[in-house]
Amino acid sequence: MGSTLVSTRDLGHSEFTTTWPTLSEDPTPQRPLVGPEQKLMIQALTGAYTSNFSLCMCLPDVMNICIKNTAVVLLSTANSLADDVKDGKNEYAILLHAIPTGLHDSLIQGTLVHDYATSSVKCIEELGERGNYPGVYAVGIAFREREDAEEGAFLNYRECTEVIRILENYAAAYHLLANSQEGSQLPPNSGKIIQDAYKLDKICGYPHEANEDASAGTTLHYLPTFGSANIHKLEVFIESFQRRAKPLQKLDNTGSAFMHQGPLYVGCTTGQMSEHLKQHRYEPSMSALPMKNMFLALTIGALLQIGLKPYTVGVPILPVWVGEHLPLGERLVTMLASSLISQGGFNGVQAGSKTGQDSDEAGLYVAEETTYFKNNLDRTLADTDRFHTDTEGVENLNRYLHFVLRGELEMKLLSIEMLLSELENDTAMLMDMGARFGVEFRRAQERQRAIINQYMFNKTFAQLVGSIARRLNLDDEDTIHVDASNPWRTED
Repeated sequence: MGSTLVSTRDLGHSEFTTTWPTLSEDPTPQRPLVGPEQKLMIQALTGAYTSNFSLCMCLPDVMNICIKNTAVVLLSTANSLADDVKDGKNEYAILLHAIPTGLHDSLIQGTLVHDYATSSVKCIEELGERGNYPGVYAVGIAFREREDAEEGAFLNYRECTEVIRILENYAAAYHLLANSQEGSQLPPNSGKIIQDAYKLDKICGYPHEANEDASAGTTLHYLPTFGSANIHKLEVFIESFQRRAKPLQKLDNTGSAFMHQGPLYVGCTTGQMSEHLKQHRYEPSMSALPMKNMFLALTIGALLQIGLKPYTVGVPILPVWVGEHLPLGERLVTMLASSLISQGGFNGVQAGSKTGQDSDEAGLYVAEETTYFKNNLDRTLADTDRFHTDTEGVENLNRYLHFVLRGELEMKLLSIEMLLSELENDTAMLMDMGARFGVEFRRAQERQRAIINQYMFNKTFAQLVGSIARRLNLDDEDTIHVDASNPWRTED
């Protein structure tokens, strides 16, 4: 991976410039989805400041990208985090340090399940028995008995297109059944489409009583035809699979390349995470899917239908030790993981709806006592010190350049001010200088319009002019008046 000098002004930061390793914008079979917010976060993780320091600084820009990107329905999540930053709370920065470093790396790159299955990252073992605390978790899909793919890999191009076909059929069946209930006659080929959709429901554990008769008007389990609000979300979810398939087809349409980047569902609980994760646990031997998330369930059903043996992987991500931090923590992890269906994940709604006020007391204050939390803070503080050291020279240069930019007139006035301060008690000398400099000020008054266009007046400059006028005891009519609250406005 090469390096380039990236101006952080381009990334929304005007405070400093540093060398960050570049991340290729070209998709890869292992990571076909790389959006602008992911690119920015990965650059922060792989840059000169490899602690959470860079990530903390870039998150406001990630929020802005999500707010401006109309294709990503993340407005309330991003606005909530942006308001938190604006109010100076910075709780998101504290919560970020409660996520083990390897976990947030995997979340951002979308490779959590692959990394977890290959032991590249581990769950939060330091907190004791796995998941016995409230907080935020992520759920993804892995596979049993698939010899041609690396452990933890998601899908190849062929499998991805098969899932798309099954999900598109399910959406088409919804439209047919909805039209049938409105009195429209079903087209000749509708019977097979509806029957295939019923088969998917059956695989998911929800058989239909009238599944032999497409005209009976039976509704689909996940898309009831009486005003379902989920059909649009399902179509957006299908588009996210199509975005995965397109680069895979371009890079390798033989089916031999498998994505390491898989979709995630992010959730939270006020009780024990280990108990809540059971609602999303699935093994190939189970007769029905326990999870309530429609997109996760339909995906597993489609994978079973094409002969794969999927199972769910639940990973505790963020223990929460203060109740009101729970919704903010869920929003933060949702953003890091890009887990909304519009981004390629399983979450159909924006995160952070729970208040979290009833968090289990047993989980409170536990995370801040862990070694990894303290280590994360230590690394960030060290990088903060480095940042101040690195930018000290830049700040000095910045001050000097602004001094030069203000121009020759201000430097002359500054010299006069220094001279006057030395002659403060010499009344006769001050009167003489007042007479001489009064003429200069009157000339400046005549040229003030041109001067204002040429020089950048600021509050300091206005105060300097006022100080000289007072020392020289000049009449108001002899001086230029500069309004300190609005330095660009002058009066005769």
